Amino acid sequence: MATEQSDLTWLDPQRRIEQGELAQMCSLTIVEIQELVEYGALVPVGAEAGNVRQFSASCVPPLREAIRLRAYYDLDLFTVSLLLGYLQRIAHLEQQLRGLQAHMPHPPHLPREGPTPWREPHA
Repeated sequence: MATEQSDLTWLDPQRRIEQGELAQMCSLTIVEIQELVEYGALVPVGAEAGNVRQFSASCVPPLREAIRLRAYYDLDLFTVSLLLGYLQRIAHLEQQLRGLQAHMPHPPHLPREGPTPWREPHA
């Protein structure tokens, strides 16, 4: 049950996750998390109190996907940082698109023009 709870906690983008918890949730080491921060792929939020970095929970899904692709394609950590940046950008653009689509009226369903599809006559 503890695994399910930790999986649900990153759904709240306002939640902050400590560096150790992020490493555990994404199957990384603390050194790898620090390296991703140095590359600029992960950005800590707020002040670093007592050298404990905190991150937004919204970084967990793209980071997990990047780590999955890292294992599948045997990628180095620098490539993972590039991939993570693109995955975060895609997620942001998809969120913007959903927001814009929510404000658009649904177009009426127009009848299909052109020839009707061929159908086998039944005996």
